[in-house]
Amino acid sequence: MTVKNAADILAHLHQEQINLGVKRVETHDAQIAQAILDHLFSFEDLLFLSALDMQTLLLKISDQTLVVCLKNVSKPLGIKILTAMTKARAKSIGEDLQNSAKLKVSEIEGVQLEVLKVAYGLHQTQSITLRKFAVDEKYI
Repeated sequence: MTVKNAADILAHLHQEQINLGVKRVETHDAQIAQAILDHLFSFEDLLFLSALDMQTLLLKISDQTLVVCLKNVSKPLGIKILTAMTKARAKSIGEDLQNSAKLKVSEIEGVQLEVLKVAYGLHQTQSITLRKFAVDEKYI
């Protein structure tokens, strides 16, 4: 079984089961446990955050980091990220993005992975809910 396969299986479980599975692997090999966490969610899965969860995550991410992350995202995720912040911040990031230098895809993916680690940390503390699919949310 590959690390990606293990992450794919864990992604379909409840958070408590994910934590237990990762902790069990970590007792045997911390590097493999971290690799599983790195594959558990992709940056594009941030598209499935609620608007409130996206705002919570963005409070933890610097503008410079967001500029790098936005260089290689789908249009729907880019729109979701930019609409979850203030208009002034979105305008500033948009300008910085237009004026930024080219980067290697691997550099962008590395920064996106760091953002995912922040998101997963927030997920573990139940500050946000990461998903691999869309959920219709209803507020009462």
